[in-house]
Amino acid sequence: MTLVVATVSGHKGGTGKTVVASLLSYHLSTRIGKKVLVIDLGEAGSSTTLLLEEDPGPPYISDFFLGRATWSDVIVVSNLSDNLMIVPCSGEVGPVDPTSLEYLIDRTSKHFEYIILDLPAYPGSLYDPVVGLAEVIITVFNPDFLSFQAVSTWLKRRDFFRRKLILPLLNKYFLFMGDWKDLARDEFGTVFTMPFDAALQFSFARNIGEAYKNASNRVKKDLEVLTYRLQKPLLKVTG
Repeated sequence: MTLVVATVSGHKGGTGKTVVASLLSYHLSTRIGKKVLVIDLGEAGSSTTLLLEEDPGPPYISDFFLGRATWSDVIVVSNLSDNLMIVPCSGEVGPVDPTSLEYLIDRTSKHFEYIILDLPAYPGSLYDPVVGLAEVIITVFNPDFLSFQAVSTWLKRRDFFRRKLILPLLNKYFLFMGDWKDLARDEFGTVFTMPFDAALQFSFARNIGEAYKNASNRVKKDLEVLTYRLQKPLLKVTG
């Protein structure tokens, strides 16, 4: 079983990166039948909320980092699919220890085909050692200059990304915004898209399964394109 480790992050808050991480994990596990582990490193524990029916209670990822739980203690099976598991977050991750995280990934590598690291938005270098653990970096931005500039600046200041597969994702995209897609292609060499969809705003859906069910065919088509590329991490597209 070949493992692919991917990070999903934005470098400005509000880009929808946790929804992207949850959608991607759900699609891989339920539509393609892959065994997926999501490690929730977000500051609000949002992917835990979207992927589980309810808060599982401790131990959380923070308990693992503090030595209060083993790696196997913190893995929870999602009620949405037996193929989908999550290391939950209570909303208070605390210091993230990259060495401990690498150990967790190593110990679980034989049990999963994909490990998705859901990171908080960060503009600096705080989570760079965590990003360095992944082969694939999905950078999420919106059709606005602030989030676009944040991702562009982050990539330009990182030498290690040249050894990784970078998948820039233009989220909350409308088809009439073609100029943004062209701009991203000029900057990054390639770009993936995810359309704006009311079903993904969670005004009514309680979890990612309900949101996926109500999402448009365009969302599902774009997910198919992204997951197809994720399944071929050795084919580099940028750099």
